[in-house]
Amino acid sequence: MERNHTRVLVVDDDPLMRRLVSRVLKEQGFTSIDQAVDGLAAFSQFQRAPYALVLTDWNMPNASGIDLVQAIRTGSERAQTPVLVLSGHVTSERVQEALAAGATGFVAKPFEVGRLCEKVLGALGLLSPVVASAYEARLFGR
Repeated sequence: MERNHTRVLVVDDDPLMRRLVSRVLKEQGFTSIDQAVDGLAAFSQFQRAPYALVLTDWNMPNASGIDLVQAIRTGSERAQTPVLVLSGHVTSERVQEALAAGATGFVAKPFEVGRLCEKVLGALGLLSPVVASAYEARLFGR
């Protein structure tokens, strides 16, 4: 999968965070990046366009990131699309809740750019499973 032809959706109610995540993705070679302000707008966009990856904040008005994950997993032809949930409220219970809802992975905010890149590349299958597992172990003490 070529990064410059990979369509990504960034969802966050904070415009600064949307710009930051989009900038990190652009620096990694992704050129097709769309944005949405909440889970409702994101699911509407998701239904209209084929995204290779969705990165969503957890806490948003109208529909949360978890609501978005569940909508994608149960109400979409592209239910297998990788979805990374980003949140500043990080506990093992919260990570497990995101994964149980169907999230592909979890990214703690504030994030280190390298870690976000590892999660993105791992979700897209562009990172070896060994490196991805080592990253998960480092992050969650597994």
